[in-house]
Amino acid sequence: MQRLQLLKESFFGLDVVQQQLLIGCAVAAGGVLAYAMQRRSKVKTIPVGEGWWGAGEKSPSEDENIYPFTVQTSDKEIEDLHERIDRTRFTDPLEDSGFQYGFNSSYLKKVVSYWRNTFDWKKQVAMLNKFPHFKTKIEGLDVHFIHVRPPHRGDQRLLPLMLVHGWPGSFYEFYKILPLLTQNHDGISFEVVIPSIPGYGFSEAPHKKGRSF
Repeated sequence: MQRLQLLKESFFGLDVVQQQLLIGCAVAAGGVLAYAMQRRSKVKTIPVGEGWWGAGEKSPSEDENIYPFTVQTSDKEIEDLHERIDRTRFTDPLEDSGFQYGFNSSYLKKVVSYWRNTFDWKKQVAMLNKFPHFKTKIEGLDVHFIHVRPPHRGDQRLLPLMLVHGWPGSFYEFYKILPLLTQNHDGISFEVVIPSIPGYGFSEAPHKKGRSF
């Protein structure tokens, strides 16, 4: 009550012009707030149509079958990578600089050396194949995804769950939590699908320009 009385006294202590200006500001602020709340209440949707992101014209029919996929590499591919890494020419970094002007080339040499001499590519391929991989065609693109089903139990409730990585990223971001999601917790477990978004991982990149909404 004391605060309200103080506000009243402060308001009536102003001259007419100041009172009108204050009232106008309050009305304007209320209008802006009401407009913002109204826009916020409207659900925005993205129009979905018959898309085609593959090369050339849209095919009259598309193979919608799902095929198993295995991550693979070869000694020839690894040797080619090592040769290209060995031919890398590094520029010297600016003196007394860290990463203020881009990636520091002195540190970059350490990173490249790790990928060239220490990283076990075949071990990582085996790790990637720990979960079942698949591919299917969606709107002209070869889309890769992981599909993990929990062990069957008669008393558990199975919920579908799709996890989609962001930019930049990959399906591998979710590998550590997959065992937790597919385990039985109080009678509930998840059947998980993790796609590689187009142009990432083992999914084909779009051949068409994107659309703006």
